[in-house]
Amino acid sequence: MKKIIVTFVFILLCFCAFAQLQTISVNEFEKQLINSKGEQLIDVRTPQEYERYRIPGAKNINFRSPEFRKQIEHLDKNKSVLIYCLAGPRSKSAMEIFRQAGFKTVYELNGGVNAWLRAGKDIEQDSK
Repeated sequence: MKKIIVTFVFILLCFCAFAQLQTISVNEFEKQLINSKGEQLIDVRTPQEYERYRIPGAKNINFRSPEFRKQIEHLDKNKSVLIYCLAGPRSKSAMEIFRQAGFKTVYELNGGVNAWLRAGKDIEQDSK
C-alpha cells in the first residue's frame, strides 16, 4: 500500500512539473503578452461580452460553449496561452481544462479584464 501511495505522489509531482499554470497580475500579464507577441491571447467570455470590449488581439473562445474543449485543441500546446474573463472565475476554471488538455504554460489574468481596465491598459471596443 505504501508503494502505491509513493508511486501516485511521484506521478502527480511529475505531471505538475510539466505544466506551468499561473494566475498573474495585470503588469506581469502585459509582460507575458509582449513576450509571446499575443499569439495565443484568449478571452473566455461570451461572444456578446467580447464584442463590447476586449484586450487588443484577443481571440474569443467562449468557456460556456459546449465546443470549448474542441476549440482549444486548435491552439499550440507548446506555446504560452494567456487567458482572461471578466473578473476571474471563468478563466480559473478554464485554466484547469487547459491543463487537462496538455497545455504546457497557461497564464491567467488576476481580476480579469476588469482589472486590466482599472489599471488603465488599452482595450478594443466595438463602436455601436
